[in-house]
Amino acid sequence: RPPPHRRPFPAPFSDQPHRLPLTNARATDLWPFAALCLVSFLSGFANAPFNALLPVYVDAELERVPLFAGSLRSVNLVIGGLLAMIAGRLCDLIGIRSALLIGLALGAVAGLVFNTADVWFLLLLVAVVGAGSGFQSTAGQSYLLDSAPSHRMGVCTALFFLSGSGGSSAGLLTAGLLEDYWSFADIGLAMVGAMAVVLLFTILLLPAGRRPQPHRDREPMQLWQAYRPLFTQAPVRLFIAMRLLTTAFWGLANLLLPVLIARAADDVSTAAYFLALSLSVAAVCQLTVGHLGDRYGRRWPLLGSYAVVLLSGAGLALSVESLPGLFVYGTTLTAAAWSASTLVPGLIREVAPGDLTNRLLGLGHTTWSTAMVAGSMLGGLLQTLVDERTGMHPGAPFAAGTALAAGGSICAWRLFNRMARSPS
Repeated sequence: RPPPHRRPFPAPFSDQPHRLPLTNARATDLWPFAALCLVSFLSGFANAPFNALLPVYVDAELERVPLFAGSLRSVNLVIGGLLAMIAGRLCDLIGIRSALLIGLALGAVAGLVFNTADVWFLLLLVAVVGAGSGFQSTAGQSYLLDSAPSHRMGVCTALFFLSGSGGSSAGLLTAGLLEDYWSFADIGLAMVGAMAVVLLFTILLLPAGRRPQPHRDREPMQLWQAYRPLFTQAPVRLFIAMRLLTTAFWGLANLLLPVLIARAADDVSTAAYFLALSLSVAAVCQLTVGHLGDRYGRRWPLLGSYAVVLLSGAGLALSVESLPGLFVYGTTLTAAAWSASTLVPGLIREVAPGDLTNRLLGLGHTTWSTAMVAGSMLGGLLQTLVDERTGMHPGAPFAAGTALAAGGSICAWRLFNRMARSPS
């Protein structure tokens, strides 16, 4: 029997699951995953102001109603969702890293949105950034599933999302510090330069990974034929319903929380500080939930995270006019939502039949984008009605979102019950 340090370890991107602990793996085996996390961190840092401060920019600089900010976010998410399904197919045809590079290249224009007030040009830029996000999300998670050890998928997924949220937190903290000295336009130009550096680092540092079979280069896209088998699976339908309903609430909250906090504090920087704080707390929760998922299975950690989402939504509905309440319940909501997302890639691997994992990742991002659009539009509409003094309770947007999340929790419960009855 060979000594422990010479035991065989599967090469990265192998079709066989990893069996050894991460501590026994060679550095070369873990480099693809480590490089992916580095790219995720740098990309999150560079694009953090776009993801978080666009509603604040529309409210404070362009002086438009929240519904307009919701419309911009919707365009971004719709394009991202549509392109995600194409990205899932391209991961099979041209390779995962190539699809990721396409997404990063498209996302490099994100900072330009803070340099224009023209509605049509703003819409075009938001659409391009949305296309990039669809490619980045699908290809990034596909690269994660191929490079991370199977029995540490929860922790590795947490580290992957932590790298992105940690980069976003650092980027938002930097933006908050610079906002007193730099204009939105200055921050936007700095974002463009930073994303150019990220793209260069990705080309130089990220291994190509497993390449597609040569004959696949000649295959047509055939999107409907490629995705149709997924819709015939009952677990896939429950998974899609779960993601649709719970993410709709997150889309609503993600739009409204920065705006409401900036209004309550009468300071744009406070919104950036809140987002940095909430993402930092979410990082700790993601690691904890990822470890619990690896050790005890995904069922109870996921359902527990959804329970915290429901409690946080109820708290926000009752304390929406309180700055401390927005901070406390907004932070717990962010932490719970990100913790639940940590378990999703591994769950996709269990739900996806056969070799359809990349395509379910694309369909999952399309579902996520659709839900974010619906949630953003609903949140913008309800908040506009509240602002116009229609007599609607100020907490109505969060009450509606909590009801949606409750439906998603029921779908999650049914999904795990079905999977327990049919483990194959």
